Order: sequence, then structure tokens, then C-alpha cells
Amino acid sequence: MSEDVEPDFEEVVNTYTDVLPSPELFHHELFRWKLYLSDKFDDNLPSSIAETIKICDQAYFPNIYVLLQIAATIPATSCECERSFSALRRLNTFNRACMGQKRLSALALIHIHYDKELNLDDAVDIFAKLHPRRMDLQSIIFHDE
Repeated sequence: MSEDVEPDFEEVVNTYTDVLPSPELFHHELFRWKLYLSDKFDDNLPSSIAETIKICDQAYFPNIYVLLQIAATIPATSCECERSFSALRRLNTFNRACMGQKRLSALALIHIHYDKELNLDDAVDIFAKLHPRRMDLQSIIFHDE
């Protein structure tokens, strides 16, 4: 028994008035947006905000585009933040308390995104390019005579 209830966008427009390009035209733009979606997609409406942003023309629907960007960037839950804090709590132990901020951030990113595959050869090559003096040690140790 779900009815199509029209949400009240007044509060949204009032909240983001400073960010919207032309908030006074929002309701007309919303009407055109609904017509555009009904003509173009019939029953197959986009299922995510990312898909909707891709089909939204910023020139024709500037207010809708900005609101979609805001909706895509505001987190719906705090899970990712809590996951980051948990990872930092595990990483920043007593033994590693003197670690610098940059190194801790990099280590936390590696820990949080453990499912990403790292190419160690590329990492060594990047390190060698960034710090060439540290890599000179190898030529001193294995000096050919």
C-alpha cells in the first residue's frame, strides 16, 4: 500500500540556498526534471545517485545537479568513519606512538583498504625515484672492482 507521496523540498531548498545556483527556480526545474525522467526512462529509473548524476545535464538542471552532488557526498551512515578510527586504534599502539602523522596515515590507508592489490615492484621503483640517495647503498655494498 505504498502511495507516491511528494516529498517537501522546501526545507532542502532553504538549507542549501547559498549553494544552489538559482534556488528561486528550483520548483520549476523539479517539474521539468520529473517530465524528463518520465519521458526518457519510463519505469527503468536509475537505481543510485551516481547513475542519476551521470544522466543529469548540469546546464539544464543546475539545482538538481548540485543537490545530487550533495546527496552523493554526504555519508548516509558513520560506518566508514568508525572503521577508520578502529583501524587507527589498532595501528597506533604504545610501541608505535612516535610514528609521524604522514606515515601513520599511509599505514592506516593500507590497513583499511587491505583488499586492494599492491604491486611491490612499482612501490620500490617509486621509492627509488623519490629517494635516490637511499638506493645508492646498494652500489656501495656490491661495488664491482
